[in-house]
Amino acid sequence: MLMNLNSHTIKDSPPQSPLIGLGFSIIELLIVMMVISILAVFVSIPWTTPTMNLGAQANQLVSDIRYTQSLSMAKDQRYRLVITSSTTYQITNSAGTAITLASGATTYTLTSGATFGTLVNLPNSLIAFDGKGIPYVTTGSPGTALSSTASIPMSANGQTRTITILPSTGRVLLQ
Repeated sequence: MLMNLNSHTIKDSPPQSPLIGLGFSIIELLIVMMVISILAVFVSIPWTTPTMNLGAQANQLVSDIRYTQSLSMAKDQRYRLVITSSTTYQITNSAGTAITLASGATTYTLTSGATFGTLVNLPNSLIAFDGKGIPYVTTGSPGTALSSTASIPMSANGQTRTITILPSTGRVLLQ
């Protein structure tokens, strides 16, 4: 329909749909998606303390004993792994100086709840290796060689893992 008002022609616009202007813009959708993503991250993070994995700690000790033996053979001098308390140990050189572990510290501490049990055939709470990788139970040189299988039990939350060290070869096993 055309109207003529003072020689101007005006077109009637078509009727507006009631749904025009009620949608979401791209910006609004992106903001909602970001808020949902942030909430999903917080929901997926465990807020309780992580469960202790005794097996992982036992594997770490096995690796550190093997590292001590390898270090002794590579540098042709005596190194030893010393259990300093029921929850900590160190690797020391022949002078008794603690060396830096892979974690950057000189002492490894078991996570809370894990402890060392009664050591078997390790009267001085240490295992030393000479330049040939042979295990000893004393710090002196030549020292007392490990004469029978040594055991280092670890326990936590009712679980127990035992690390054994064989005489003569110093082979380390995790049971």
